[in-house]
Amino acid sequence: MDIKSDTDKVCIVGAGFSGLAAAKTFHERGIPFDCLEREKDIGGLWNEATPTGVVYDSTYLVSSRKYTGFGDYPMPDDYPTYPSHREALAYLRSYAEEFGVLDRVELNTTVERAERTSGGWRVQVAGETRPRFYRALVLANGHHHLPRLPKIPGKFTGETMHSRDYRGVKQLADKRVVVVGAGNSACDIVVDATAVARSVHQSMRRGTYFVPKFMLGRPTDGIVNFCEKLLMPRAIRNRLYTLWQRLMVGSNTRYGLPEPEHRIMDTHPTMNTILPQLVAHGRIGVKPDIAEFEGRTVRFIDGSEVEADLVVFGTGYQISIPFIDNDLILGPDGRSILYLNVFHPEFDDLFAVGLVQANGSIWRLADAQSKLVASFLIAASEQHERASWFAKLKSQGAKRIAQTGYVASDRHRLEFNYYAYRRHLKRLLRRFGAMGTADLKSGRLNLAGSRLIAHGAGKPLSTIAS
Repeated sequence: MDIKSDTDKVCIVGAGFSGLAAAKTFHERGIPFDCLEREKDIGGLWNEATPTGVVYDSTYLVSSRKYTGFGDYPMPDDYPTYPSHREALAYLRSYAEEFGVLDRVELNTTVERAERTSGGWRVQVAGETRPRFYRALVLANGHHHLPRLPKIPGKFTGETMHSRDYRGVKQLADKRVVVVGAGNSACDIVVDATAVARSVHQSMRRGTYFVPKFMLGRPTDGIVNFCEKLLMPRAIRNRLYTLWQRLMVGSNTRYGLPEPEHRIMDTHPTMNTILPQLVAHGRIGVKPDIAEFEGRTVRFIDGSEVEADLVVFGTGYQISIPFIDNDLILGPDGRSILYLNVFHPEFDDLFAVGLVQANGSIWRLADAQSKLVASFLIAASEQHERASWFAKLKSQGAKRIAQTGYVASDRHRLEFNYYAYRRHLKRLLRRFGAMGTADLKSGRLNLAGSRLIAHGAGKPLSTIAS
């Protein structure tokens, strides 16, 4: 019989930083799991050698070494303050080796479909005749799969590209380039283009704050980390950060950039020291939204136009998980319905790790999320009262913990304030206590006979309708 039955296991999909954090946590706490990775190597979006990777030659971390690495495994001291994507990948590989999960990853294993059944999850893997069965499913495959492209009237007869397909300056050389967007990737590409392109223009929907990576000779996130320890209302903190940025960088208009119509904490930060200077040098032409294309002419909403050979869309990604019914994680507005973007409000066997955007290390958030998932799984398997407490809590669904005040845009659908969100995760972990560490005697958690409680029903998972 060729059915591979893994009903005592949890299925982790993806072996980027989120999947590795989940695998490491489950391994430490004795939760049986499989970690399935469709590519030939680990690293997810940080691995340039795989189709999943979205990094390019000039990709560097936008948070510093000290505040990016996992809390229990700091990045090496000989790394630069802002490591490159190759150093980040080497670090992830070292992390997986150190905690004994590198060999636990099944590479070249593509999940084609995952469907919820009355007893857990049926997972169909490409090339396997029969499905696998798992007690629970952890989505750790990221959300940088489906590029978001604006609908622009007319037809552009030159070349177009999304930032996920950008790899290096050779793609920009000797071309008239227009880059759409003002996020971190778009701005990196704009800066790269100034070195090799015939002309460079950047189309910005709105003014944005360009935050330098260093202030007063120190990494900016180190200063922010200190300031976040000072208790004050968000509105006051927002005003202070905005004033501080203006003092350190100056008004956008002085560089030739549009002024933001919001305060600095109301959008995801764009970390770029160089771009405002290049605008001031006349190396970058700044334009508003594109109104239409006509041949190789790019016409903007202010009536100006430029000739271009290449348009690069640094316009982000649509939230989409390709192998499951997305109604399980997203509402009609395209936003997550999950509690903390992690826990399904009704089902106790579906989790997402890393499905967030924040102004800080997503790696550390993924680690804390994984610990919270593990604590809940163990509490449920032991039929502990904390499982019922948390099931009731997560039934609130997408409660906007620290998610208020952001500019209304697709870019902020997964956005949280890193510091407030992380503090909330830590409070919940303290409530679970030592669940899954000191309390776990056997070194292996058997979920097969557990009663994962559906909120409000008080029934074993096997009795919940699929």
